[in-house]
Amino acid sequence: MGERFEASVAGRVLMTAITAVLVAAVLVWNMPPGRPRDAVRPAAAHVIYPIGLDQDWALFAPDPRAFSVGVYARITYADGRTRIRVPPHNGHLLLPYRSYRWQKYVERLRADDYQGLWEPTARWIAQEAGSGVRKVELVRTFRDAVIPGSGEKRGDRGEFSFYTLDLS
Repeated sequence: MGERFEASVAGRVLMTAITAVLVAAVLVWNMPPGRPRDAVRPAAAHVIYPIGLDQDWALFAPDPRAFSVGVYARITYADGRTRIRVPPHNGHLLLPYRSYRWQKYVERLRADDYQGLWEPTARWIAQEAGSGVRKVELVRTFRDAVIPGSGEKRGDRGEFSFYTLDLS
């Protein structure tokens, strides 16, 4: 009666089945492009997306992104003060994994295809910023990337406000 679930036969069978499904989904997700992958990837997506394993190798692709992008929030308080809030980044030990999730969130947040994230994100930032917040602006940043070792200088960083939450 007091046996732990994972110590029971049913528990071990269930855990083995879940592990097998996860491993299979990750293998399918990382298959090379082609018809076999296209045929099974939609089924794997039902496992991959909810647990956040939707990663690919685009960073190492033959045609990597030619610019760097980012997002920050400009918070304006009732007394006129402004504060900049950037997503967490870098860190030691386990913190890089935390900041990677923020990087993935920022990738989606900055895209026009994910406008549904803009208001809830701005409201969350306002709530976290404390009392007296009157406005939260979400700002996109961008800068051309240069080939390492090329000697080229990076251009100035560009930016523009893409969403404003007015709380006044």
